[in-house]
Amino acid sequence: MHLVFVYGTLRKNECNAHVLGNAKCISSNAWIHGTLFDTGFGYPAITLSDSGKVYGEIYEVKAEDLPKLDELEGYIGPGADNLYERKNCLVMTEGGPVEVIIYTVDHNRDLCKKVISSGDWLRR
Repeated sequence: MHLVFVYGTLRKNECNAHVLGNAKCISSNAWIHGTLFDTGFGYPAITLSDSGKVYGEIYEVKAEDLPKLDELEGYIGPGADNLYERKNCLVMTEGGPVEVIIYTVDHNRDLCKKVISSGDWLRR
């Protein structure tokens, strides 16, 4: 099992939530330091930093389902020309920090079109 932090179209009731299949939501009120952007393509992007907050949810994802998320996020593998990078990070929850997988665009600033100042894709 992997814990995955989702902050955009994979969240509950969003257009790609179905990709998570039967993954269990273990936190619907999680956040990480960073900046959330509207890419202009109908999905967000995140850059990590020491300030700002981006809100999302944490899901327990089976190992065999992780490739579906990689495909959606344009992640081929380490060192590849990825759309999003897959990283392990600490995310804050009501119960304290949790180590998760997160997909970021720290390397691909072209997707960072417009800051979503609320840090919440659902409140854009």
